[in-house]
Amino acid sequence: MTPLNSEHLIEHISFLCKKLPPRQPTTSGERQAAEYVHVTLQTLGIESRIETFKGIPTLGLPGILAVLVGLSAIPFGWTDFAFGKWIAGVLMLVCGLTMYQLYATIPPFFSKWIERWDSWNVIGQIKPAPAAKRRIYLLGHLDANKQRFLLPTPDPRLLKPSQTFSVLIPVIVGLTFWSEALFGWNLFWVQATALGFLAISIGMLLFDETQPTVEGANDNASAVSILLGIAKTLKAQPTQNSEVILLFTGCEEVGHHGLKDYLRRYQPAIENAYWIDLELVGAGNICYATRHGVTYLTEYQPGPEILSLARQTAQRHPELKVTGRDMLILEEVATLRHAGHNALCIMGYDEHGYLPLWHRLTDRLENLEPAALQRAAHFTWELIQTIDRLE
Repeated sequence: MTPLNSEHLIEHISFLCKKLPPRQPTTSGERQAAEYVHVTLQTLGIESRIETFKGIPTLGLPGILAVLVGLSAIPFGWTDFAFGKWIAGVLMLVCGLTMYQLYATIPPFFSKWIERWDSWNVIGQIKPAPAAKRRIYLLGHLDANKQRFLLPTPDPRLLKPSQTFSVLIPVIVGLTFWSEALFGWNLFWVQATALGFLAISIGMLLFDETQPTVEGANDNASAVSILLGIAKTLKAQPTQNSEVILLFTGCEEVGHHGLKDYLRRYQPAIENAYWIDLELVGAGNICYATRHGVTYLTEYQPGPEILSLARQTAQRHPELKVTGRDMLILEEVATLRHAGHNALCIMGYDEHGYLPLWHRLTDRLENLEPAALQRAAHFTWELIQTIDRLE
């Protein structure tokens, strides 16, 4: 049984999903997952360390705060004073900007006030025998999310339009308040409609917070297992020209806090560096994303160079049945691309073209597809070889 075979990979997934508490960010389950990965790497003889940083426990916290900023505008805007309408306009614009920042993985203005919980990254390093000419970063996050009906919506086709509206509506309403102050236009019906939208939004956010944490077999124990399988394979077949950094991140599901902490601490060079992120690679068909994003305003694309290398790898290995696709997803490539890094994400997709088992209680070990997991592992391995052979 080789380290990249599904039987070996599922052993790691089984431990993470069946032996540990739920891996919600900043909880003991996430910490124990970090310890498991750290010990596994050390057992393989790979240099490894755990680093602690500050994060938040749930995705709903910044979302609820953003909506509350918008709701706080209403009492000011519905006064008879122009000054109040100016304040209301500012608050609504701040609400819209904050929503945009959340979907673009940009820290909102209140980030430092709410990031008060401990979370953990695990970092492993494998150096080639000769001097390294480049670095290859492999990413897989340790944490699992709650079941969420806003991300994704029950009909995934509605996700991008609905989340785009959640950014635009506060901005539009803010402009109506300013229009009232400047020109005396009565746009109460627009503001009342927006108030209803914000009230429904906060209700849905609060409902999502009542949901249990998913098992997270596909999202993202599948990626953790592949990184561990590749680590073991690299001990037997090391790269010739590339240092490989294994980065298991915490608090990914709530804003990529682990990755952002790593980037702040080490400021890794952009040149001669290639980032491969794995997400939900245990079910469905396997692809590399060619366009990402959950709103029309915050779409992003992988790095052109690593995208070209992924295409070359897929063409050389048609038996793996990996293709490039536009995907409805928000993951760590967003943060990496904002920072200028050459990054790409490998993931699964179902028969409708969407992420399988994403943020649903059905994301269980029993619902994984071993063949998909194994194809993703072998494609990732072949992509590493393509990068390592670069002149």
